[in-house]
Amino acid sequence: MQRTILTVEGHSYVLAEGTDAASVKAEVERAVVAGGRFVDLTMVGGAAVSVLISPGVAVTLAALDVPDDDQETGATFEDHSTWDIADLL
Repeated sequence: MQRTILTVEGHSYVLAEGTDAASVKAEVERAVVAGGRFVDLTMVGGAAVSVLISPGVAVTLAALDVPDDDQETGATFEDHSTWDIADLL
């Protein structure tokens, strides 16, 4: 399985399985060309997040091969006040 991680200004967002990285990249590029706008994403566990992307914002899109995860169904998001991104990889 491939895990896609979007990092914006040092904040990482682990995206849901099946996220099309090319579509995310295109959305980020459109936001920059537009002078800035929110890009909507779905994270692991189904949580929705909107990230403001604008010119001058550092954005990185990474793809990692990881073992299949039976829990990655987009079911429910459990709010954890603290977590480590390494737990999701």
